[in-house]
Amino acid sequence: MNSRIWTGLCGGFLVLAVSACDTVPLEAPLQVSGALPSGYANDETQCRAEARRVGQGHIGKTAAIVGTGGALGGALEGHDKALAGAVVGAAVGAAIGDAEVKQAQRNYLVRCMQQRGHPVTG
Repeated sequence: MNSRIWTGLCGGFLVLAVSACDTVPLEAPLQVSGALPSGYANDETQCRAEARRVGQGHIGKTAAIVGTGGALGGALEGHDKALAGAVVGAAVGAAIGDAEVKQAQRNYLVRCMQQRGHPVTG
């Protein structure tokens, strides 16, 4: 595979690794400013359950799309490089999709709690 393609894919992994560090997991405790009103625990349980449904199927779709792009990029280098490009592209796509889903789930959880009147900041 061309060194430019490998450099680009490795750079993509590096960006993902750095951006994944900023993603707060869904199960991490919420940050609040102020006293917790009654019903907080029940609302938190319900909001977390709803947040888990955010992004279902997104990781697989992203892996397929980026894997296809990797295969096409590899095919430009030579027929035998298409499989390697697809594998690396699918791995990058899955990592991107996973980070996006985790961030979307956490954002949903925070908004859900705020909409129910809780002083959640993050």
